[in-house]
Amino acid sequence: MLLHYGEFLGREINRVCVPGFILTFRRSGSGRRDEKAHSHSTPNLLLPLDAGYWSEADGFDDGNPSQLVYTPSGVEHRDSMVRLGGRYLAISIDDYIVEEPLQGWRFPVALERPIATRIAHVLAVRNMTGRLSGLFVEDACLSIVAELEAQTAVSRVSRPPWLKRVVEICDHGLKELPGIAGIAATVGIHPVHLTRVFRSCYGFPLSKYIVAVRIERAAAALRAGSQSVAAIAAETGFSDQSHLCKAFKAVMGMTPNEYKGLFT
Repeated sequence: MLLHYGEFLGREINRVCVPGFILTFRRSGSGRRDEKAHSHSTPNLLLPLDAGYWSEADGFDDGNPSQLVYTPSGVEHRDSMVRLGGRYLAISIDDYIVEEPLQGWRFPVALERPIATRIAHVLAVRNMTGRLSGLFVEDACLSIVAELEAQTAVSRVSRPPWLKRVVEICDHGLKELPGIAGIAATVGIHPVHLTRVFRSCYGFPLSKYIVAVRIERAAAALRAGSQSVAAIAAETGFSDQSHLCKAFKAVMGMTPNEYKGLFT
């Protein structure tokens, strides 16, 4: 199955068209994993907003609550919202936007650049609250593509094996992280060297990456709606509810309770 520019599986709720991009907010029409592969005539990005998304993209992690996935044009792939009616943000990219070496990619990939995922989440929130302007959408989408291109550049450079362990510690040890010096000691690397290499590869200081992951996990818990904000703050490593509220609003532009209300 070939899907054309602006087309995705599932039911479209709304769309915004700007030069080079079509942004749509959708709900899945399937409650299972795809058995047949499909492709798109143009490159695209997809950000799931509900639990249960599955993808065969390179680097995709089932334990990550909301990964931004890039799929090149013409590449057959399978991805599904396992949950019926699962919400997601989809961005079609006009071919002329994508430059070399990104044009040479022949497989879907999960983005690991925190800035890209943050921008996509802000797009989703503003879309749901009706606060999107065409200029903001265009700038945000171009910024995501720039982060994706930066990721491709870094991927061509050999990464030290300890860097993956650093990311795993940050992603899965949110409640009791030992601090940057402690992480450096755990992987046997000098903290100055660790912070320098991490920023070079991910385009983000390690300290901000940790906060970004915590906010991402908090947002996923808020979307699920089963915990209080105080409980989520404790679970995701914030010192208290006030700390979470301040950090969350700085990124999302709204309080955790306001965000939670969008998904009830």
